[in-house]
Amino acid sequence: MSVYAEVYKLVKMIPRGRVLTYGLISDLLSKRLSAQGVGWALNALPAPQKGARSRGGKVANQGFNAQNVPWHRVINSNGGISTHKNPGIPPGLQRELLEAEGVTFDSVEKVDLPKFLWREGLGPRTPQSGQAKSEKTLKSRSIQKRRAKSGRLK
Repeated sequence: MSVYAEVYKLVKMIPRGRVLTYGLISDLLSKRLSAQGVGWALNALPAPQKGARSRGGKVANQGFNAQNVPWHRVINSNGGISTHKNPGIPPGLQRELLEAEGVTFDSVEKVDLPKFLWREGLGPRTPQSGQAKSEKTLKSRSIQKRRAKSGRLK
């Protein structure tokens, strides 16, 4: 199985109303792809084609496409959307899809990761896997944002 197919299988597991980050997916793949590589994998998802044969690629043969892999549930480590870098995705589409699933954004267009980050069924979080450190960083950033908004940044 290709590493891209492994990305797609992981992303298909993310429940509605939850998100994962590119970096956490990279961690779950034992860093065989960087966070940026995870983004490339999602960008490489083919459009669904009715009745057409695939281009012969392993990924297409396994039935993964942009319609059946919920690519929109993967966001950056700051809780933001990075699809503005991809001219093939209409502006605001990822946010619309997430909001339709109940994911909310704050005033600076970030998802509350402690609330919406999917953790269930991902296995133990150890510092060796990078997940515990990532979650600690997310919590720290969340606290910093709240302090900044209230004028108590230290």
